[in-house]
Amino acid sequence: MMEEVLKGLNFETAYEIATKIPNMDEVEIAAVLGAIEARGYDAEVLAGFAKGVVERVSIDLGEVVDTCGTGGDKAASINVSTAVAIALSTIHPVAKHGNRAVSSKSGSADVLESLGVNIEMEEAKARRMISKTGFAFLFAPLYHKSFARVARVRRKLAIKTIFNIIGPLTNPANPVAQIVGVASPSLVKPVGEALSILGRKGVVVHGSGLDEVSPSGKTDIAVVTGDVELLALQPEDFGVERTKVIPSQSGEESARRIKAVFSGRGLREDRVLIGINFATSLFALGYEDLKENMEIFEERLQSGEFARKLEEIVCKSTSM
Repeated sequence: MMEEVLKGLNFETAYEIATKIPNMDEVEIAAVLGAIEARGYDAEVLAGFAKGVVERVSIDLGEVVDTCGTGGDKAASINVSTAVAIALSTIHPVAKHGNRAVSSKSGSADVLESLGVNIEMEEAKARRMISKTGFAFLFAPLYHKSFARVARVRRKLAIKTIFNIIGPLTNPANPVAQIVGVASPSLVKPVGEALSILGRKGVVVHGSGLDEVSPSGKTDIAVVTGDVELLALQPEDFGVERTKVIPSQSGEESARRIKAVFSGRGLREDRVLIGINFATSLFALGYEDLKENMEIFEERLQSGEFARKLEEIVCKSTSM
């Protein structure tokens, strides 16, 4: 196995290693992950590794989309992708893949729990949630149980590994489209190409230090529609004034601020941040006019549709 890594990986060998790594002991796992990190990885390796991981846990929830990012940007923003996932589910079914906080103040699981959502949704319940609400949360440790030993090794290593990058690519529901946030501009193109190799459409974004679309500066994006096109966006492309990102210190704070935005109140900065990322998620679904997408956001926000959707998700997740 180490020989293959040291010689250099391709799609097939990366896939093979991903299928075998859960059965290795902790020393072998650490050695393989360290060697992969030292060698580096391109889009083929990312796609092959992701395919090997998700193949074990693949489920059928229909044609769903996802808004999962890699995290790791150290910005401590509110949970933008989770807020967007809830809002987007008013338009298209969303299977939100996520975990608890690893490198941030709050992960998607943390903020959803703080919002009152029961995050324990195994396949049957996830299917019912998609049918009834258009939203399901796929808690990564619940679905990727066979990689528990790998997770322990990663915590002990305390270094970035390929698993930090492929998280959004390992959604068990195999989404047809995604908006993927990455923590470095150098990852935009390879992650976009990996999405394409996996047969998915969507956009990959990095916004001036954020693994989100930035409300204050340039956002690099890869548009994946079979081919991969690299573009740059500015806040003005959405018809909004530039704003700063206000840090959040916990899942509880993030939940309060998201609820405030959905109820038509909240900080202007949070509203813009969620709005432009919502608009970009619509772009990933084929809604090409970003300013019109922002108008859709504002209309649904003002009508109370996002607040009602959140209430519905909370209610169904705790009663079904």
